Amino acid sequence: MKKTIGLLQVSLCIIAITFSVSSSALAQSASAEAELPAQSELPKWLSRGLPVREHEVLTPLVGTWRVQMSFYGTLGRSPDQPPLVTDDLISRRQWLAGGRYIEDTMEGTLDGAPVWRRGWLGYSIMDARYEWVTIDPVNTTMMHFEGAPNSGGQMPISMSGAFTDQGVAGEDTVGKSVGMRTVIKIENNDRHVFELYFTRPGQQETLATRAVYTRLNE
Repeated sequence: MKKTIGLLQVSLCIIAITFSVSSSALAQSASAEAELPAQSELPKWLSRGLPVREHEVLTPLVGTWRVQMSFYGTLGRSPDQPPLVTDDLISRRQWLAGGRYIEDTMEGTLDGAPVWRRGWLGYSIMDARYEWVTIDPVNTTMMHFEGAPNSGGQMPISMSGAFTDQGVAGEDTVGKSVGMRTVIKIENNDRHVFELYFTRPGQQETLATRAVYTRLNE
């Protein structure tokens, strides 16, 4: 019994150390890494969940950003109408869970109305794909996007999903499943683009939103 308790305490200690690693762990010096348990010393079920290169390539997305977002044929507007555009949005992103996920909180205004959205971006090692989940005060549906299996090394990042529309994509699609796809284009450390596409039933994929992120130095 004492041996079982001892092994449990060691495992919990390793987990605590692993989850306390900050986002900077993705670029630590060799001396700092030497202070952490070697990967070979970790249980296999735990070492398989350590951040990898596909997490590290997301590092340029972390920080504070000014966002210029354009809305095409959504929010009750026809695709024939000019897009709604706002540059009054700020996005703040940080690493969570020791460099495994990025939390993204965006807020500001659009046409005088408040805008807020929170999302979590990660990379599933076991599925070799990126995943993106968002919530907002407009929909009661959590938006889930997943890359194709074994697509982790492909750029730009493309992740797809579907949602049951409440009318955001138009009155003709209320209660129907609308396909959606997010594309992330990382241009450099100070600029990147998020594009959201909708595929309405029986129609071709069309651009729904385009957001250009420019880094703010705070």
